[in-house]
Amino acid sequence: MPGKHVRFSTENTFLSPLPLLSRSASSTNSSSGPFTPPSLPHGSLPKPTPYAPRRAYTDTSAAKCRAHHLVAFTDGSPLLKFDVSVHPSAIASHHKGVASAGFLEPAVYPPQPTISIISRHLPWSITVSASNGKYVTVADVFNALYRSLRTNITAGEYNALGTQKLMRRVMEAYTHRYTRLSGHRGYAEEKRHGVKRVDFLMGCTKFQGLSPTSAADVWRLHIS
Repeated sequence: MPGKHVRFSTENTFLSPLPLLSRSASSTNSSSGPFTPPSLPHGSLPKPTPYAPRRAYTDTSAAKCRAHHLVAFTDGSPLLKFDVSVHPSAIASHHKGVASAGFLEPAVYPPQPTISIISRHLPWSITVSASNGKYVTVADVFNALYRSLRTNITAGEYNALGTQKLMRRVMEAYTHRYTRLSGHRGYAEEKRHGVKRVDFLMGCTKFQGLSPTSAADVWRLHIS
């Protein structure tokens, strides 16, 4: 960006993922990461920019694959409230009957030892591996999404956005992410930890679920 200098950290720091996620009445921000960019004025954030997946995966209603009800995409509200920019320990649900045991069940059926999550809003795919050595669980999905999106972007990835407009939108998402902690513990740390992959979502970080594609081990991420 003209007149702006953006530094990129090569260090990535993550919170330990939680194997079980329970109901919570409130959402809190836990963060860690590395230093970076300048503050920019921010207002309402635009929707994220679509990226073309490296391979074309066609959604098909006839697919035999399905996602666990805790992570399945639906036209209505998801069962769980999950902001992918916030640690999974903050996951909440207003629905009764959401048991913590569900987070250890297979995330997709048929169960898979590894899955890839793609999004038209990201130039990367997210790999989710089975923490139990057998099949990817619901908890694995949430932990992998958070961990992957907390990865710091490189200067090359930032420059690959190609236009000053897109660079600014990513910077606005970054600024919005740390300023929401203003007056709270973690503000300074989040600010200096810099631009992360989650900022490529440009403020749209509400998890809406996963839907199947034509490949059993590739799932599409929906956000809003």
